[in-house]
Amino acid sequence: MLRLRRTSWPRELTEAVTIASRHSPGGKEDVLAAVQLLDGGWVAGSRAALYLPTETAGAVRRVGWEKIERAGWDSEASVLRVYETTPFGTPLRGTELKVDDPGRFGQLLRERVDASVVIQRHVPLVGKKGVRIVGRRNPSEPGAPTSWNFVLDKGLEPTQPGLVEAAEAALAAVRDEFGI
Repeated sequence: MLRLRRTSWPRELTEAVTIASRHSPGGKEDVLAAVQLLDGGWVAGSRAALYLPTETAGAVRRVGWEKIERAGWDSEASVLRVYETTPFGTPLRGTELKVDDPGRFGQLLRERVDASVVIQRHVPLVGKKGVRIVGRRNPSEPGAPTSWNFVLDKGLEPTQPGLVEAAEAALAAVRDEFGI
């Protein structure tokens, strides 16, 4: 029996996602939602990852949902901003995606990023200012490892004496508390 699947994205995008996902833990991934960018490119999402356009025509870059720090839609500028997690003390990697309306893709992006957060805790370090500790795991992989990152509140800098050590101690305490 032949199954026809109706999609609103081109076959080339599906093929690019297949190529980019071939070495992922779950193997081949299916596109659940996609949106065309104003420049003609595409961005897509699967159960396990976000697929961002690259400089190479027709290619996409796979970013697991657990590697997305946050995303936001600016309706006035028609820009969807995606920020990837980075090692502590380095700026987040931001990608601006110009689209008319993110539609279903925007809904998938929000749901998958939220689903990747296992633990989120704010720990005061200097008065009320502190560190936000976030544990994430890929929501499509049962038993996936938890990746950790922390973000200092505004006004705190990793160069301040003892601050990194205090943040690392806070991370260790949260991990111990949850047994992760």
